[in-house]
Amino acid sequence: MLKRILVVGGKSCAVLVLSLTMAVFFCGACRATVPAETYRALQSRLVRDGYSPRVVALAFRSVPAPMFHLVCSTMRTGRGTPNYSHFVAPSEIAAARRFIADHRNCFREEKAEYGVNPEIIAALFLVETHFGSFTGKTPTLPVFASFAIMDSKANRDRVWWSISPQDRATWGRGAFDKKLLDRSAWAYRELCALFELQRTRGMRVASLKGSYMGAIGWPQFLPTSLVKYGVDGNGDRRVDLNNCEDAIFSTANYLRAYGWCEARTRAQKEAVIYNYNHSTLYVQIVMAIADRTAGHRL
Repeated sequence: MLKRILVVGGKSCAVLVLSLTMAVFFCGACRATVPAETYRALQSRLVRDGYSPRVVALAFRSVPAPMFHLVCSTMRTGRGTPNYSHFVAPSEIAAARRFIADHRNCFREEKAEYGVNPEIIAALFLVETHFGSFTGKTPTLPVFASFAIMDSKANRDRVWWSISPQDRATWGRGAFDKKLLDRSAWAYRELCALFELQRTRGMRVASLKGSYMGAIGWPQFLPTSLVKYGVDGNGDRRVDLNNCEDAIFSTANYLRAYGWCEARTRAQKEAVIYNYNHSTLYVQIVMAIADRTAGHRL
């Protein structure tokens, strides 16, 4: 970092020293301990929006310092393209077929009620979590809380000075701020959905864990999707996306809501999967898995 600062021409010695001091100060800031006051404004906003002060306070009581390192990682540029090709290996296709066979009764009930092909649900579960094997261990609430507080310029500054000079140059401060403000709004919506799940379904939001971006369970639903499409598939009067039956029924409900049952052409079916994950490569691999699992074109 020192070399990169010193090669910048046209700066006085005093400016260089100031730049170096700021770099040293912010170096490691993404992992620095942050006082509890950092979440105070966020908690107040949740209370103003109608959530119980007691519930909010209890949920945040054991929340760790904001995950600035996570926010920083999402702002790195020049990432490679995901490689999904291993999911169509014969062993993976065989696993998808076994999954459908092992849960044929559940899929029979799902198909009768929602009309979604078992092979497409199996393909999604294979790619998302390998049938529940890798659902993530990151506490969900801190993920959304960490992004939600990016509406504060001070917090965005912390992230700005913690990413690399190359990333700062690629983003530019205006685009960087816009991206984090958009993510803050997204995260706050997801945070509200978490508290809605606690209020209406009795879920303990502080105990939920999932992916590093807050996705939950076998199908990796975000909280807003769980609120809208979560279904009790096994009849225990609760929705748990780490339960196979609940995951199958909830995913079928999601796909039906986005038009799977009305989709007739390949392109229409791909458009439904694109709503699940906005990646053309993802859509292609899910459809390829479904094709191979079913043994025929959908």
